[in-house]
Amino acid sequence: MNPVRSVVLHGRAVLLVTVLLAAGGLLAALRLPSAIYPALRFPRVVVIAHSGTTPPQSMALGVTRPIEQAVMEVPGIRRIRSRTFRGSAEISAQFGDGTDMITALQQVQTRIADIRASLPADLELTVERITPAAFPILSFNLTGGLPIADLRDYAYYVVRPALARVPGTGRVEVLSSDSREIEVVVDPAKALAAGLTVDDVSAALADANKLAPVGRFVKDDAQYLAVVSGLWDSTRRIADTPILLRSGAVVKVGDVASVAPGTPDRTLLVTGNGHDAATVSVSQQAGANVLDVKTGIDGALSDLARTLPSGLTMTKVYDLAEFVSASIGGVRDAILVGGLLAALVLLLFLRDLRMTAIAAATLPLTVLGTFLLMLPFGASINVMSMGGIAVAIGLVIDDAVVVVGATLELVAPVVGSTLTTVVVLLPLGLLSGVAGQFFRALSLTLSIAVLISLVLAFTLIPLLCSIALRDEAAPAALPASDRGSFYGRTLAATLARPRAALVAGAVLLAAGALLIAGVPSGFLPGMDEGGFVIDYITPPGTALEATDRVVRRIESLVAATPEVASFSRRTGSELGMFATEQNKGDILVRLVPRSKRKRSADEVIAALRPQVAEAAPEADVEFTQLLQDMIGDLEGAPTPVEIKVFGDDPGQLEPIAERVESTLAGVRGVVDVVGPRRGNPDVTWTIDLVAAARVGLSVDEVATQAAHAWLGEVPTELRLLDRSVPVRVRYPDADRFDPARLADTPIRTPAGAFVPLKSLAHAAASTGQTVITRENLRQMALVTARLEDRDLGSAVAEIRRALAGVRLPVGFLLDVGGQDESQRQAFHELVLVLVIAASLVLVILVVLFRAFVPALLILAAAPLSFSGALLLLAATRTELNVSSAMGLILLVGLVVKNGIVLLDYAHRLHDNGLPLRDAVVEAARVRLRPILMTTLCTLFGLLPLAFGLGAGSELQKPLALAVIGGLGLSTVATLYLVPSIYVWWRSRASSPHPKL
Repeated sequence: MNPVRSVVLHGRAVLLVTVLLAAGGLLAALRLPSAIYPALRFPRVVVIAHSGTTPPQSMALGVTRPIEQAVMEVPGIRRIRSRTFRGSAEISAQFGDGTDMITALQQVQTRIADIRASLPADLELTVERITPAAFPILSFNLTGGLPIADLRDYAYYVVRPALARVPGTGRVEVLSSDSREIEVVVDPAKALAAGLTVDDVSAALADANKLAPVGRFVKDDAQYLAVVSGLWDSTRRIADTPILLRSGAVVKVGDVASVAPGTPDRTLLVTGNGHDAATVSVSQQAGANVLDVKTGIDGALSDLARTLPSGLTMTKVYDLAEFVSASIGGVRDAILVGGLLAALVLLLFLRDLRMTAIAAATLPLTVLGTFLLMLPFGASINVMSMGGIAVAIGLVIDDAVVVVGATLELVAPVVGSTLTTVVVLLPLGLLSGVAGQFFRALSLTLSIAVLISLVLAFTLIPLLCSIALRDEAAPAALPASDRGSFYGRTLAATLARPRAALVAGAVLLAAGALLIAGVPSGFLPGMDEGGFVIDYITPPGTALEATDRVVRRIESLVAATPEVASFSRRTGSELGMFATEQNKGDILVRLVPRSKRKRSADEVIAALRPQVAEAAPEADVEFTQLLQDMIGDLEGAPTPVEIKVFGDDPGQLEPIAERVESTLAGVRGVVDVVGPRRGNPDVTWTIDLVAAARVGLSVDEVATQAAHAWLGEVPTELRLLDRSVPVRVRYPDADRFDPARLADTPIRTPAGAFVPLKSLAHAAASTGQTVITRENLRQMALVTARLEDRDLGSAVAEIRRALAGVRLPVGFLLDVGGQDESQRQAFHELVLVLVIAASLVLVILVVLFRAFVPALLILAAAPLSFSGALLLLAATRTELNVSSAMGLILLVGLVVKNGIVLLDYAHRLHDNGLPLRDAVVEAARVRLRPILMTTLCTLFGLLPLAFGLGAGSELQKPLALAVIGGLGLSTVATLYLVPSIYVWWRSRASSPHPKL
């Protein structure tokens, strides 16, 4: 049965299915979760270890190396890297793509559990799989006229529970410089006179502050629980706690110590907009809709604002949901504008408003149908999935354009040309890492969209045409170009000079090869995220107060920048799950909306960078945008340039790294160079083992008494109605912070006598390694850098040439990593994807034409199109990155569409008896307008993406530019070179119908 008649016969069913498709798509659009990126899965597990203030060397030997060795035994491990510094270690395990990370996490936990007994008893271990949920979606400052500890209490006990109740909310983290504690400050002279130590006071407090059930009984039919309690209800009760002396006498804690509210020794500094603050960071649960979570959080914050104590203010410094909403809105606008431009092109060619409306009806129906079919795939509405729909806008109308004129004769070429677009996307499953996950989401929606448009072209479009033209004569085929037109004359001239056509094709290929060297290259496109992060590190051993003075100079520059809306700063902590030194931290900066500032985020960073370098020369500073930093951290390649120096002698590693630093600093465009720092100041008290043994003391007993006196001990806590406050026992600041008085710290012997520490040990200052870095069980020094106004490819090439002049001792080697390593891996995989995609397209072409020659000739337009793509990329100074490479792969499926429509019709005419040359000329004449229409619809549909308008559009801009440049040139090649070379080749064949 005629397919058109079949569609008309079942017209009511077609309309019903179409309406249901649209309704289902609308409901799906409301249910699909929203995010900035697809659900990214990173094959990485991180182990964080904390052990007080243990020196780096001891941490490396006793903690890091055993954990490294244990984790290295887990199947699927690809790389393990560790950072060890005073009191902490961070071990990062990178697994191969495709690894089941739930199983990998369990295996890592099991391996560490097996060696736990051999690790220090006081070691705190955290083992987590790294996911985007480790990073916040919202962060804000709480500032006001209260003490820092009170700000922290309000944020922790009031704000945090309110936000944690919001559905979809993950971790709610509160950070501040100070927290609350009760300080029991022991007077050394009084304690010595009473024969007491800090340990005695701690033990008395722990014994007294207890609550224990001791029995039960029944009275008046009610069962009572009997408890014994010594719990305190105030700090006064703490001071009244008795201490039993060895003589049998009793003294109170208040007799030998002062008791007062206080704060722990600072190891962390937090400010908001340059003032003391508590910062609250909120992450989302995996799979949660970020926009729904934000709506719930905004409601909770509005409720809190009404009860906020006078003088307190909450200032937002990061809001991912705002960027998600703006980015999705920007791509939505690109879809609408692209669809409107494509419809205008269609109207210009058809000159029929009804036909244009019928063909354009596929656009909204395709978008809604795509939303519906995204549900079973577990997809989300994000920049990449919406980008796939935006790219498809110009393509989905193509089938309708061609079918409007005549249906039956174009079924095979339309189906074939649509399938070529789909099959080039199938090999993208071979891409690994972030790039693969990004563009699989784009290819999914793009494939769904073009397949839906194909179905609509052969069902709804003929039905609507029959309804619209029920009382009129059937429309004529699309008007063909006049044979005497410009195209007819130039085509005839080309057919007469086939060798010139071959030369032209060769010249285009050569031009493309030459253009590759002139096109900048990169990994992933950057975006203006509306904010950025300033990572900083001061010299090793810099005191927290000194680091604070340096960073406040940076803060003043940030505050003076007109584009800055707000910022928060942390010293001793950073975004994500990392072990952080006290001289390291970050400043999270939020900019005013893009519409209200003249400079982009990159321009603001470029202006701030030299100012910060001048104001804080003692600090190493890096600038990066948050999402880029997050993806780099999650992948384990946080910086564009990473130079690894491997060697077994730490004494030689650092000098070599310094030479690498100076080499990198001399490369144009390389900024934010950070290398290892020397000299972590330590004072080592070396115990005289003989002297200690003479009084009955071991090294551990001496160390414990000194640590409890100097650092303090938390034996118990004051339990209030809704919270508990730690109770710390320690010596006064005047004794524990004065190097001259540390030697006089009394140490009690088992006999009850006291001896000064200086009689048991002597102190010596030393300078040790600040951070010990290892990769795959081998020690290394790491030098990192970022780029400004320079593409990754050319910069790394120059860096490699410069590093070739660095002379290394025997046993040492240099390796270049970072995002360059990720780029090279992605490009290698993309080449494989390109070859497979071209092979699949060739299969479809051979099936369609039942011969190799026309199939290969049509496919030959693909490499020619690359020249046009590279030319436009070079002209716009756009990088050849993963996005633009994706455009090149897409071109393989797109450029053959015009050749299929042209040669298929030429074959039909030739089979009907028309000479080959005349058949090709007639086919070109008749198919010129459909080819121009479909090409221009595609190009104009991509224009909004190519201009990169709106937040988040930078990700698809290189892809759009590559497709526009390539499709434009390939259309010319298809209209001129393909007919000329095909006629020439066939004329040389001996058989009139060769089956090559």
